[in-house]
Amino acid sequence: MREIDLKQEKATLELDFNELLALKNALNEVCNGIDAPEFHSRLGVTLDEAEALLAKLKDVVDRMWQPSR
Repeated sequence: MREIDLKQEKATLELDFNELLALKNALNEVCNGIDAPEFHSRLGVTLDEAEALLAKLKDVVDRMWQPSR
């Protein structure tokens, strides 16, 4: 991982495929392994917010996985 830009409310990072895959897989485990009533208090975001991020990560990983045309 390489830090591109860092501000108080936003970070721009460069991740290789394996780093992105690890983040996606970890978030998938969290979204599917923590009881919903305690999700927000433990993660600081709602389950809906985490699932929306997971969907975006899955899309990016899927597009990176496909061979170039």
